[in-house]
Amino acid sequence: MWRQLFVAGCLMLLLSVSGCTTFELFSSKPDDTPAGSDQELMGQGEAAIALKKYDEGRKHLQRLINHFPESELVPVARLSVGRSYFDEKRYDEARAEYQRFIELFPQHEQVDEAQYYTGLSYFRQMEKVDRDQTMTNKAAREFRALLSDFRDSQFAPDAQAKLTECLRQLVQRELYVGKFYFNQEAYGAAIPRFESILKEYPGSEYDDQALYYLGESLWELEQKAPAKATFQRLIAEFPHSEMAPLAAQRIGMAFVQDPRSRKPSIGLLSGAFASMSDMLSELKDAVLDNALWQSTTP
Repeated sequence: MWRQLFVAGCLMLLLSVSGCTTFELFSSKPDDTPAGSDQELMGQGEAAIALKKYDEGRKHLQRLINHFPESELVPVARLSVGRSYFDEKRYDEARAEYQRFIELFPQHEQVDEAQYYTGLSYFRQMEKVDRDQTMTNKAAREFRALLSDFRDSQFAPDAQAKLTECLRQLVQRELYVGKFYFNQEAYGAAIPRFESILKEYPGSEYDDQALYYLGESLWELEQKAPAKATFQRLIAEFPHSEMAPLAAQRIGMAFVQDPRSRKPSIGLLSGAFASMSDMLSELKDAVLDNALWQSTTP
């Protein structure tokens, strides 16, 4: 009898374990199992992102990427993931996604978009002129690449405008540092800054200032010949600059500025107004002294 009870107990235990195992096999499934096709996941992801539910949207898109790796929607999904990070101002994550897209799909028709937003992510992280300009340089590099490789891209006009802004800021940075050294009388350190503006960023709106401070720095270091040549270049190339008379004065050169380009000074305007006032006063006296006026006055 004890043997029968033991066998019955073992059978019940086996059935219990078997039942649990069977239940687990049929009831459990991975958490990331996609609930739909690649198109459905794409739609769900984009809908969530449109509602600014970025984490939820990225989960749908990542499931699409993981479970439908051969789908033609995978590149678009990766772009959408990158754009979701960009819209959240998480620029480092956005840049990583765009770079991954460029590496995986270098011939894709939307690779210019990834290139543009890579540059724009750096652009949005640019510091002020008195701070480090690493991000400015990287943004300029990406925009140049876009303009070189995708001249007809819809993003090219804005990339060109952003590149111009980057270059302007880089020039301002060099001028800022150069003037700092100049004001500290560290002329040897200032000179390379002004020279870099003229060599690396020719045609900028700050060329006249760079030439003037370069000439002054050379002059202070008793390098009179190159200083004079620099001042002469300033006068020749930028005769309407406010720096030109200063350069001419430094080298003892007679300088006559085109009167059409000069703005009237405050003193000149004051004198003109004073003369006009005197003239009106005299006119008033003449009218009052006129016999006709006196005859009509009661």
